[in-house]
Order: sequence, then C-alpha cells, then structure tokens
Amino acid sequence: MMKSISKCCLVLALAMASECAFAQANSQGARNPRRQRPAAYVIPTDAPILTKKSGTYVINTSGLCKDVKGYKDLVPVEITIKSDKIVNIEVLRNNEGPKYMASASKGILDKYIGMKVKKVRNAKVDAVAGATFTSNALIQNINSGLNYYLENK
Repeated sequence: MMKSISKCCLVLALAMASECAFAQANSQGARNPRRQRPAAYVIPTDAPILTKKSGTYVINTSGLCKDVKGYKDLVPVEITIKSDKIVNIEVLRNNEGPKYMASASKGILDKYIGMKVKKVRNAKVDAVAGATFTSNALIQNINSGLNYYLENK
C-alpha cells in the first residue's frame, strides 16, 4: 500500500514539474511549433513580365495576374518559351499549402510542356480535385502569360 502511494506521488510530482517547465518556456517567448504559423510571404509584383534572351522568352505572371488568387493568395508562374513551344513552367514562391501546390502542379504543368503556344488556347486542362482553387489559379496564370506572349513578342 505504501509503495503504491509513493509511486502516485512520484508520478504527480513529475507531471507538475514538466508542466511548470513548459509554462516557463512559453512565458519566455518559446512557442509550440505546431501552433506557430509562418508569416505570409509578400509576393513581389514588380518583376518584368516579358524578357527575351537569345531567342528564349520568359514570362513572369507576378505583375500580370495581380488579381488571380488560389486558395490563399497569388500563384505566380514563370513560363519559358523557345520557338513558340513551352519548354518550362516554374511555379514561383507563393503562400499556398505545399501539399495542394504539389498536387496541382503535378497534375497541370506537365500537360503544357512541349505544346505550341497557339494550341494551348484550344487545350482543355482540368483542375485537380482536392486543389481546385490552386489549380484554377495556375491555369489562369499560364493562360494569361501565354496570351501576353502572343500579343507582345
């Protein structure tokens, strides 16, 4: 009987000590990493929209699509075009959730690579289920960037 009372007291004392240590750490500015959210990244919108270097065009949609938002914020892309073919699409830094962005990117970007720019206007690319807002923002950014290229190359 005495041993079980001693064990209970020891467990209670350890629990109280760990709670006090946690409370002291929190009062000194430490936070639970699960609750801490990173500050939102401010997406620069002053980058040049179209640049040309040795026959390769690069369209940056940061300044072109200032009102096209995914689930959280802007979803800018950089489209590289050579000989009127899309050779690369890179998603620029943004505030979308990494899981949703990876899902949307994987399902959308590869469909555009290798396509002639003029044929993209007739292409049907669907949003990825589970990342609909992000997918639609990517598609709209890509289409706006390609339209800008056709009008300004």
